[in-house]
Amino acid sequence: MSGYLHLLWTTTVPILVVCVCGALLARFQSVDTKSLANVSLYILAPALVLATLPGAQIQGSHVLQIVEFTLIMTALCWGLGTLAGRLFRLDAATGRALTLTTIFSNCNNYGLPVLLLAFGAQGFALGTMYVVGQIILVNVLGVYIASSANGGGRSGAREVLRSPLLYACALAVILAAIHTPLPGGLGTTAKLLGDAYAAVVLLILGVQLGRTRWSQLRRADIWLGVGLRIVVVPLLTKLILWLLGIHGLLASVLFIESSMPAAVNAVALAEKYGLASDWVSMVVAVTTVLSFLYLPLLIAVG
Repeated sequence: MSGYLHLLWTTTVPILVVCVCGALLARFQSVDTKSLANVSLYILAPALVLATLPGAQIQGSHVLQIVEFTLIMTALCWGLGTLAGRLFRLDAATGRALTLTTIFSNCNNYGLPVLLLAFGAQGFALGTMYVVGQIILVNVLGVYIASSANGGGRSGAREVLRSPLLYACALAVILAAIHTPLPGGLGTTAKLLGDAYAAVVLLILGVQLGRTRWSQLRRADIWLGVGLRIVVVPLLTKLILWLLGIHGLLASVLFIESSMPAAVNAVALAEKYGLASDWVSMVVAVTTVLSFLYLPLLIAVG
């Protein structure tokens, strides 16, 4: 029980406080969330990659397993979200939003502290390698999925090519390969900007929650997104880990990270590209609240 309460106090409470700040601001001030989303996607996210990836401690065997798991899970969740959207006859914007919340979990600003508490420094280090790939995916594949909702696949591809994040990832991979972080003041700048990424995205989520009509909880498609993220995805994750033969601490880390609540990054993408941002905010909020109950169980199972 003490570990559970510590988890709530050190990881969940800060997230909720930042979201509440955004919600309160939205009640008393007019907030341009599209501009905030542009800042997070075009400046803060590339900076976070450049600050994180070059200095990551990468081990060959673990990296291969993480990459293999990530690719398979991403493909399956993409197909699952797309199929569910069609079966339930969701409109294009909500269908793309469902795909985003199914693929991407809140593995960074929520998942990493959970790993540190549950599995110590080694679990945190393994989680960091997974998170680096997710940061790249959510800002490349996520941008493609979100931006192609209204303009088709070619529009999504063009949007990805215009994204500074793509080129920041390429530079970060080169720097990581030669074990060279950004020099001096450039590294400090990247870290300064990257550290603001989670806070800005959580504020966007809070603003959206402040504008959200909670009566939408009666909508069946909200619970479709919630069910896919916190029930179907964890079960699918366990199956894939077993099929790939991934065991031990790495399996526990990947299970917890993949089973986290819906990613707050999806809110920024939905706001930026005109998806169902209120729907995404509701799914993120509900899965985060429910995580207070289900995360201790998943940690025990993991």
